[in-house]
Amino acid sequence: MPDDPSQVVYVWWDAIGNYVTSLGYGTGDSAYGRWWETTSTASTWSAREWCASTPCTGRPCCCRPDSRYPPTSWSAGTTVDPAALAAPYGTDAVRWWLLRDVPPVRDADFTPDRLTTRADADFAGGLGNVVHRIVTMVHRFRGGVVPTSVSVDSGGLALMDVCREAPGLVDVALADFDFRRAIHAVWEIVQEANRCIDTTRPWELAREERRGNGEAAKQLDTILVTLVAACRVLADELCPFIPDAAARISGQLTPVEELLPAAQRLFPRLHEDVRRVHPRPCG
Repeated sequence: MPDDPSQVVYVWWDAIGNYVTSLGYGTGDSAYGRWWETTSTASTWSAREWCASTPCTGRPCCCRPDSRYPPTSWSAGTTVDPAALAAPYGTDAVRWWLLRDVPPVRDADFTPDRLTTRADADFAGGLGNVVHRIVTMVHRFRGGVVPTSVSVDSGGLALMDVCREAPGLVDVALADFDFRRAIHAVWEIVQEANRCIDTTRPWELAREERRGNGEAAKQLDTILVTLVAACRVLADELCPFIPDAAARISGQLTPVEELLPAAQRLFPRLHEDVRRVHPRPCG
């Protein structure tokens, strides 16, 4: 919290009065002591209390949130109905923008174009692309069957480390109510999976295997198993945030009679819908 009260912005001074007087502030009402001074579930933010020099002894500092969401700021202006956005773009696209682009303690500018640009880049170009690449290679090099016999290969160690670390990083971020940091931890799996593919070059290992190189065959098996496992971790970690998208990924990675479903594009691109549904940006 800054030392200079003038640094606190977007504080609704009239709101603080409403919050405390409704509880009987200044009248000796026990509700004020119960719900304002000692409760651990705040109905407003410590920034307001601090600015008004009003005690809030039972709650943690807003800089270290515990049982409540940290302060953010809202400003008047054009509003957008999330339900109206979900109809043309899908709930996951709306969820994703809110999680990925809205900071926990500052304003965020919204337009439908930003929502669709983010969804196209991260869903179609990111999640969908990496899963499609991996499933395509499993079909091309192993007939759709995920290998079971693997060996230790340094090419996938970094990806394995990221997958092991991601759940803990997500938990820590969520404990701080920092959804963007949680999503960043999950997104590291996508980035590292792409790096793993580009570094290990499974198509070259497959070429060496066809030439009779048994070691290349073992390396290819290991890389494919590691990549598929990473995508499954990705689906698991994304499930609380974007459940429909996570289900699509899980379905693509669930064998049917030992074979992965044929690789398909999991996420359509939404950008063209912006011009049809929202000819002018709003926000």
